[in-house]
Amino acid sequence: MRIQAFFNPDPIFVREMITEIETHSLAAIPALETENYDGWLIRFARNHTHRANSVNVIHRGKLPLEAKITHCEEVYAGRRQPCHFRLTPLAEPELDPLLDQRGYSRSRNTEVRTRSLAGLGSQAAVNDVMISDTPTPAWLKGLAALTGQNPRQQRIFRDMLMQVNLPLLCAHIEKEGKIVACGLGVGSNAHLGLFEFATNPAYQRQGLAARITLALMGQARDQGIGTAYLQVVTTNASGQAFWERMGFNDILYSYHYRTKL
Repeated sequence: MRIQAFFNPDPIFVREMITEIETHSLAAIPALETENYDGWLIRFARNHTHRANSVNVIHRGKLPLEAKITHCEEVYAGRRQPCHFRLTPLAEPELDPLLDQRGYSRSRNTEVRTRSLAGLGSQAAVNDVMISDTPTPAWLKGLAALTGQNPRQQRIFRDMLMQVNLPLLCAHIEKEGKIVACGLGVGSNAHLGLFEFATNPAYQRQGLAARITLALMGQARDQGIGTAYLQVVTTNASGQAFWERMGFNDILYSYHYRTKL
């Protein structure tokens, strides 16, 4: 497995690309509230998902790490939420072992995989994929059913999407009038992020997720976007195999969470 960014080994280039992807992904699935604290983003979304309710490092600040960690713990305690840190290569190298010493458990090791959209093949096989630039009520309802969102989670996720200021590509496939597979693409001038893929178990292994992926990448390429990325948990062997088949063979970086309950 290659661990690189477009075959460019320059560490400055790689760090810049990581920063771009991180900035894009945080905007693509935004928190409902964010505190910018000395280079750290303290995010809140009514405790819906770790990503939107965790501390994310954008750049290394100047304050002492111990004091910063204590501040974050107090902020989350005030919300009666667990304190999560999401640690990418942008974080201070001393932060992970320091959190470990303070009793934070490690979980959710995740790879961020990328691929170029140049030379993408024909999209002739994706005519059944419907794409909207807005999260319609029908799409939100279908995604909720496929991902198991309860009514509260549906409202939170809808509110999060309403805050996205990037182009949305809400894709789905219907069978017999019912949404049986879906996916979300979030674009920019340079990147397409892929999120929220789900398929009804009765329709799995029929290539639906692949067709949605190709449709989203094809539309992004036609809009001049050059790179697609996604996040896949390292223990998700079937997910890793699927995304490799879709051409996401380059692991740009990895991240994980530290949590203190």
